[in-house]
Amino acid sequence: MMSTGIWHFADSLPVVEPHNRITLGEGHTPLIASSSIGAELGLTQLYFKLESLNPTGSYKDRISAMALSLAKQSGKTACIGTTSGNAGASIAAYAAKAGIPYHVYVQENIIPAKLEQVLVHQAHVYKVKGLGFDPAIGTKVFEQVRDKAIRNNWEAVITAFAYAPLAMEAVQTIAWEIADQLGVPDAVFVPVGGGGLFSGVYKGFHRIRQQNEASKLPRMGACQSAGCSNLVRGWQQGLGQPASGASTSMISGIQVSNPPDADIAFEALDGSQGVGSIVADEETWKWQRELARREGIYCEPAGAISLAGLVQAVETGQINRTDKIVCIISGAGYKDLEQQRLMVQEAATNIPLYDADQL
Repeated sequence: MMSTGIWHFADSLPVVEPHNRITLGEGHTPLIASSSIGAELGLTQLYFKLESLNPTGSYKDRISAMALSLAKQSGKTACIGTTSGNAGASIAAYAAKAGIPYHVYVQENIIPAKLEQVLVHQAHVYKVKGLGFDPAIGTKVFEQVRDKAIRNNWEAVITAFAYAPLAMEAVQTIAWEIADQLGVPDAVFVPVGGGGLFSGVYKGFHRIRQQNEASKLPRMGACQSAGCSNLVRGWQQGLGQPASGASTSMISGIQVSNPPDADIAFEALDGSQGVGSIVADEETWKWQRELARREGIYCEPAGAISLAGLVQAVETGQINRTDKIVCIISGAGYKDLEQQRLMVQEAATNIPLYDADQL
């Protein structure tokens, strides 16, 4: 039987014996050409990589498939991690598939829909004050998770290269799929919280280049919320580390004020002559609405920030309009039902009511 999803690339990933591979059908997500927005921006080749169509609605499923497969192969008795929502929902599902208990620390104000998606798989959930917003608390929780995993023979599944490097190797499969579907693009714009998705996509393209299967690297666009732009600000200011400051962003999923993969994200930005975009939450919500209205793509706000960041780069002349460009749409719209209600409340309250004989 032919391997599908991330396991199509098994020979290029950490070794997992076929009988230990956990899958729910992740990967092989569509790459869709823009039908409207690209033309408005004057872009001749704009594409959207729909990671929102993975089994639990985000790119995290690629990481979870690898993490739980490694946990099964190494005989781990449980797994443990942190989440703002998507990682928890994903790991909980794959842990259920693997028959492995999952312990997860979450933000105290986690979006209810995301928390429910974690709980439906019977994960053990613990809320932590300040997680995601206070850098010191984030770092402390990450370290405690790693220590508990070591003491208890559990698999640590924090979706960052700094804490789960083997599991994170699966993020490269996004780049490899894009290369198969389109060739190597001129630019790829990516939502950035902790920096793992951004770094993994770059690593995938860099590997293609090293193997002489491509003559170029795409320019990498790192897209962050203005309320949590520690990574991009640190890079733009040449600090060699994330800029300081607590998160004030309302964009769930990228509220990581202590980005653990900042160092390799900086390498990706430098190595690709990359672009850093810092976008107001209002602009991200605007492009979330436009993606739904004009492209038929319903994503969560964090998924739309890649497009918002691209628009900024185009307007500031950092991107050529004839470039072949891919925006990573990282998560599905149903992840944030409160934002969904805000998007439709005016239309929902103005729906006319007819008697059947008036139709």
